[in-house]
Amino acid sequence: MKKRKTAITIGSMFLIIMLILVGFFGYRFTALSAAKSNHFVSNSSVLLEEWDTGSSSLFLFKDDKEETYRIALSEKLGFLYSSRGSTYVPYSDDDIKTLGGMSYRTGNEEFTLLVIESAVNEVAYIVVGRELEREKQKINQGERISFLFPYSKQIDRLNALALNEDDEELYYYGYPEKKII
Repeated sequence: MKKRKTAITIGSMFLIIMLILVGFFGYRFTALSAAKSNHFVSNSSVLLEEWDTGSSSLFLFKDDKEETYRIALSEKLGFLYSSRGSTYVPYSDDDIKTLGGMSYRTGNEEFTLLVIESAVNEVAYIVVGRELEREKQKINQGERISFLFPYSKQIDRLNALALNEDDEELYYYGYPEKKII
């Protein structure tokens, strides 16, 4: 009986120490809690949307206090998650607003995420992507849409277009493909 009580005490202490160490080094049990614990995601941030890429999760936060949108990346490591990467975009009064974007590549995963909102009624579609792999989505004024691609490419190189109902170009986002900056 005494051996069992000692084993339970040692096991409990080990579990408590592990939980403290896991929390201290930024590891969490869910992807969202890891994203929220990211140093750059403030307590005043509100979650707007999330995406799953397979071994990673992306979270879009809005922070009215700091007037920014932030994407936090959470990576799965065994049964735990860690968030060590994020991007941010300040609020703007642009007609077509970028709310977030991230290009990411590791040895086993790559993706590109672009999140856009339209502030004008004339824009009916957003077209984004590499030349032969373009994706077209319907958008309404005040609506948020996102594009998640299985490749890594700078968001300003995705040649995004805002089109009206007649597929006429209203806005261009980025630099021409062959232009050297």
